[in-house]
Amino acid sequence: MFIEIQKSRKIEQKIIIIMILLVCFYSIFSVFQTSQAYSINYTQTVKSGIEAFPESYKTYLRAIQEQHPKWTFDAYYTGISWNDLVTYETDHGHNRVINTSDSLWKCSCGNVESGYACASSGIIKYYMDPRNFLDSDKKMFQFLESSYNNNYKVEVVQSIIKNSFMKGNVTFNKEGKNVTMSYAQIIMDAASKSQMSPYAIAIKILQEVGTSGSNAVTGTYTFTYTDGKQYSGYYNFFNYGAYDTGSAVTNGLCYAKDKGWDTPYKAIIEGAEKYGADYNAKGQNTVYFTKWDVVGSKILKPGQTQTVTASSTSSNQLFRHQYMTNIQDPNSQSSRLYNTYSDNDILDEALNFVIPVYNDMPDSNKLPSSLDNLEGDLYYTTGTDIMVRKEPKKSGARVDCISKKDTIVTVLERKTAYNDGLEWDKVKLANGKIGYMASKYLAPCGNNNTAKAQIIDNNIKAIPNICVKDLAKELKLTNYEITKDGVRKADTDIIGTGSKLADKTNNKEYSIIVLGDVNGDGYVKATDYMKIKNHIMGTSALTEIEKKAADVTKDGEIKATDYMKVKNYIMGTSEISM
Repeated sequence: MFIEIQKSRKIEQKIIIIMILLVCFYSIFSVFQTSQAYSINYTQTVKSGIEAFPESYKTYLRAIQEQHPKWTFDAYYTGISWNDLVTYETDHGHNRVINTSDSLWKCSCGNVESGYACASSGIIKYYMDPRNFLDSDKKMFQFLESSYNNNYKVEVVQSIIKNSFMKGNVTFNKEGKNVTMSYAQIIMDAASKSQMSPYAIAIKILQEVGTSGSNAVTGTYTFTYTDGKQYSGYYNFFNYGAYDTGSAVTNGLCYAKDKGWDTPYKAIIEGAEKYGADYNAKGQNTVYFTKWDVVGSKILKPGQTQTVTASSTSSNQLFRHQYMTNIQDPNSQSSRLYNTYSDNDILDEALNFVIPVYNDMPDSNKLPSSLDNLEGDLYYTTGTDIMVRKEPKKSGARVDCISKKDTIVTVLERKTAYNDGLEWDKVKLANGKIGYMASKYLAPCGNNNTAKAQIIDNNIKAIPNICVKDLAKELKLTNYEITKDGVRKADTDIIGTGSKLADKTNNKEYSIIVLGDVNGDGYVKATDYMKIKNHIMGTSALTEIEKKAADVTKDGEIKATDYMKVKNYIMGTSEISM
């Protein structure tokens, strides 16, 4: 009997253990499932005007508006936290860079397809941060609104296409009658029907078929359709279906025949409607938004709000509806758009830019590079096949040739010489070689901020050697007072760390931090360098405001890179920038 009871107890214990294990397994499985799935709601709204933006945007936008007074800016508050955005955009293969890019631009996973590598977290953060592209009107065009409004003019469209095959009129059959219209007016009609910018439509057509027009838009090109018969009289202005396998023109015209695009009017109108429906109508109404899917399913006007859901179980989730995987594409398209507007003298038209804002954004997201900026500032090349020479002149012996656009170099000395009608910079390449490049082929990276000052929370950060009136001008202040230790500073006085600025218009007060000026005299000298070095070595400690001034690399820490940057600034080989 005792043995049977013991056996019974052992069986019960085994059953209990199995049940416990099942419960644990189910709990672990549930947690695993939860970690893989997500469903988050974000409330989004659009606010109009520069003052609607966070402080870290305003300085750039004010400078841009000074150049282009008719330009307007909308702040698209996505409701998405920066950490969420980074989490969902840094999965493998979702974003890519050219495989010849800097090693720090490529993910350590090593995945490469068709010459494009999986992008690293650092470079994704850099290209997602809108503030890195607000320091130049050329970079701004990735935020140009492509949706329709009543401000667009047929004369501007005519200006865009004036040197192309679309400069004149075209006659076509519409509802049984011959109709003659200008291409400019057809594009305006297409804009109204598709709710797209007519300028964007005109530029898209020229990008697809060229200024001379391809065989896809002549209407005379004979092609073999899928039924084996030959046809002509069809048009495809947007190259839909023009796949590279076989003949791209034939593939595109087969697509046009399927759609019934047998007149230029039909092809432009319906092609634009498709173009608009695929992205613009879904809220992705800028080049930036077609890459970074951070908006809801409709276009918001200023003052409007919508709630959108990011869900791993929905086919319409955020973060996935993207036109391209190449993270540099919006910046490249921005340059092309800018050049088109500039070439047609329409840069100063009334243009609207829609710029995203994320919650809890960091102070900055720097461009990652295997080159550091201790020896000088980082610049990228704006062209291809650029010669690096031993001397600053065209006849100088060749040191190297930079074949790829957007290659990062360290500029050791700016504008060291003027020869052969060119200014020359002394540069260091990633392979360690040093030589000279023509200055016109270099543009500052996002790390080399051209702003002189910025308001960040309750502080104003400024570059060294800035006087009172220049700081006020940079921040667009008119009714203000700057004091140091209770003494008011005159307009021409240099501002030092620890000064206070009272904005009397908005009734706000800010502490001023001059980067590199640790001792508070407004200049960066050997005394500042020594204070930073002694803090790092532990022989003396910096105060909190001194730490903010010492953090010239703006990474939140006081390290050797900071005192080296200050030392190089004192020696004149590097700049301290925002």
